Amino acid sequence: NENEIASSKVNGSTAGIVSVASQDNKSRLASAFAALDETEQYDAVLTGLCAKILDDDTDEETREALKDPIKLMQEMNARRVTASGRSLMALIDATCASQDATAMSEMMSLCLKNGGVSKYGALQTQLTLLPSNPSTKVLCSDGSKKTRKERLDGLVEIPVDNRGEEVTSAVIFLGFAGICTFFNTLGVDGITPYSSTLFVALVIIGIFDNFYDVIDIATNIASKGKEIKLQLPEKGSLPMNLGTGQLSGSVFRGLARLTTIDTERECQCEAAAFYAAYVLGLPCFAFRPNALESAVMVVESTKKNSLLDPILSSVGIQKVLVWLLAPVAMESAKHPQLVMSDPRESSGLLERLEDKASLLKGEDMFWMNGEEEEKADILKWAYAEADLLIRDNRRVIDEISKQLASGAATVGDCVAVIEGW
Repeated sequence: NENEIASSKVNGSTAGIVSVASQDNKSRLASAFAALDETEQYDAVLTGLCAKILDDDTDEETREALKDPIKLMQEMNARRVTASGRSLMALIDATCASQDATAMSEMMSLCLKNGGVSKYGALQTQLTLLPSNPSTKVLCSDGSKKTRKERLDGLVEIPVDNRGEEVTSAVIFLGFAGICTFFNTLGVDGITPYSSTLFVALVIIGIFDNFYDVIDIATNIASKGKEIKLQLPEKGSLPMNLGTGQLSGSVFRGLARLTTIDTERECQCEAAAFYAAYVLGLPCFAFRPNALESAVMVVESTKKNSLLDPILSSVGIQKVLVWLLAPVAMESAKHPQLVMSDPRESSGLLERLEDKASLLKGEDMFWMNGEEEEKADILKWAYAEADLLIRDNRRVIDEISKQLASGAATVGDCVAVIEGW
C-alpha cells in the first residue's frame, strides 16, 4: 500500500510537470505567433496548410484539403493582405498535386486578385490571331502590316516529323546487323562470307550517303597540290540519289532517336511548354503537352458552372496550339532534328476536336469547316507565334530550364522564375 501511494505521488508529479511544460510550449508558440505581423501570420498558416496537403497520398484528399487554402486566400484578398512568394509557391505546388485544371484555374484567379501573381496570362493579348478573312491586314512583329496570305507566305513551315518511319527503319537495320553478327560469330560456312560482305557494304553506303559532303571536302584537301586530283561526281548525279541522305537518312535519324539521351535538350523543351502555358493563362502547367490533355481541357471549359475560362473559341484554340508547338519551336531553333518534341500533337488536337463537332459553333471557328488548307494555315500561324514567344523570352525560359535540369525543381520554383520572386 505504501508503495502504491508513493507510485501515485510520483506519477501525479510527473503529469503535473508535463502539463506545465505543455502549457509553457503553447504560451511560447502563442507569443511567437503574436510577435509576427498580420502578413507573416497569414503566410505561416497558408504555408503550413499547403505542406500538409503535399503530404497526402491521393488526389481526392488533396482536392478536399484545398478548400482551406482557398478560403484563407479569399480572406486575405478581402483584407487586402498580399501573400509572399514563398507561400504562393507552396500554394501552387499543393494545387498541382490535385492534378485538376479547374482547381488550378480557381487558385490562379485568387492569386491574381491577391496581387502576388502578375505574369499569369500576361502575354495572351500579345498574340497575333489568325483572321478569318484572308485579305484582312494584321500588324506583324516587325511593325509592318500584311494580309493573312502575305504573312503566311513568309512564315517557315512546321518541321516534318517521321519518327515512326525512322524508328522502324533503325530497328530493321539493327535487326539485320544482329543477324549478320550472329552468323559471323558462329562462323557458318557458306553464310558468313556473304553476311560479312553485305553488312560492310551497307555500312559503307550509309556513311557515303550521309557524309558525302565531308568525304568530298576531305578528298579535295588530300589531292591538293598533287598531279592527279580526285574529284567525286556531283551529288545529284549518283544512282538512287546517293549522297543526299535519302537512301539511308531515315535509318541514321532513327538511330539518333533511339540513342539520344540529352537532359539539357529535354529540359529546354519542357521549359518552353511551361512558360507558354503560364503566360498565356492556361491552367495546365504540363511540361510535356499532348493532344489528349489539351482536348480534355477544351471540352471541360464548355461545361456549365465550370471555373475554367472558355477555351473553345478561335482565341482559346490558338492559345492551346501555341502551347503545344512551343517545345517544337524551342527544339527546332537549336537542333536540325526533333527528338524531344512532337509537332503532330497540334494537328492531333484539331482531329480530336472534330469528334466534338456539335460543340464547334460560331463564326470564329472558321478553320474547322473541314478544309485542310484552313487547318494547315492555323497550325503554321500558331507555330510562328510560338517561335516568336520563345525568341522574345529566351532568357527566362533558359532560367526555367536550368531549374528543371537540377532535378529538384517544383512547379512553384518555375513560377518563381517567371514572377521574379
